[in-house]
Amino acid sequence: MRPDAQGVSKETWVKFQLSQFKELARVVPPDQFQSELNTAINAYRKMLKVFESSPGNTGEKPKQEEKTSKPEADDEKKTKTVKRKNWLPLESDPGLVNNYMAKLGVDAKEWEFHDVFELNPQGMMHIPTPVLALMLLFPISEASEKARVEEQKTLEEAKTKAPEGVYHIKQTVGNACGTIGVMHAVLNNTNKIKLKETTFLAKFLASTKNMDASARAKALEESKDLEVEHQVVARAGKTKANAREFANLHFISFVAVNDVLYELDGRKSQPISHGPTSRAKFVDDALKVVNKFVAFSPKDRRFNVIVLAPKRKVWSAPQGSGAASSGAAPDEARQKETIDILVGMGIPADKAKEALLQTGWSANRAIEFYFTNM
Repeated sequence: MRPDAQGVSKETWVKFQLSQFKELARVVPPDQFQSELNTAINAYRKMLKVFESSPGNTGEKPKQEEKTSKPEADDEKKTKTVKRKNWLPLESDPGLVNNYMAKLGVDAKEWEFHDVFELNPQGMMHIPTPVLALMLLFPISEASEKARVEEQKTLEEAKTKAPEGVYHIKQTVGNACGTIGVMHAVLNNTNKIKLKETTFLAKFLASTKNMDASARAKALEESKDLEVEHQVVARAGKTKANAREFANLHFISFVAVNDVLYELDGRKSQPISHGPTSRAKFVDDALKVVNKFVAFSPKDRRFNVIVLAPKRKVWSAPQGSGAASSGAAPDEARQKETIDILVGMGIPADKAKEALLQTGWSANRAIEFYFTNM
């Protein structure tokens, strides 16, 4: 229904537009709702100006016109085309994500996601190296959306082609960004991560490696097995999964492929290059981009970062030795290996040994003890 339709009153037209907003809320995926709503509101305002300036729009709308109006039928057709599948939102919890990743085919004894407590290199010192990928959860804002639109315009004007050798999936399922983020992190590091042959990720990669991002999106959307696994892990979160509550939170990943730092976002048309990097500089370079996202919403505290890296090695006292609290030491070779792990994180060797003695030779607890008490 257009505002310039003859015989349509302002009151009737406004009521119709409000019904369209309600329909938008029903069919548009939550992670896209705010931007879609803003677009609809802007269009509504422009159309209202046209309506108020159009002659002959003071009468009531004839009933027959309401039934046969072609533009209204077009609106209904458009409404059907944007209806998409929605999953529950995934929580940025390393424990949950690690269990999920293991079910999909990653060896949990070798690789895991770790929490990042500060968005600087010092906040990463407790994490084993090499760091293969970084996942950012951030609030979508007006500023971040404006930057995304401008970025896409630049890509189109420059006719930038998607880089070869970077595995990218577009997002067509609401709230699938967490799953897509995990897949981006893992499937761009298969030279390091060995996937179990019969598992979901190995089979999905084999069947989609020669597809483009849109075809991969369709394959993901049609996978019932993946949907079930996603829903299970989403329901297991400490925070109750609520699509509306988390509507403007979004996951993206950062990886290094062929010594280039890429941002991988299912809402973007292709991987975004952020320039040259190296395995040694990857974390620093990725955090610089992360902090640009933080600058879009500096007062928002819902940012979260987890990184994919080797599993921490934890030494524990032998069962029945009574040394769980006193800290019976492993053999000399393991002592040296554990100390070297902490030294590799920037902890002085003497402090590393002292912290390990205080915590029963647990690398995890020793790291925490060092940064808390030493």
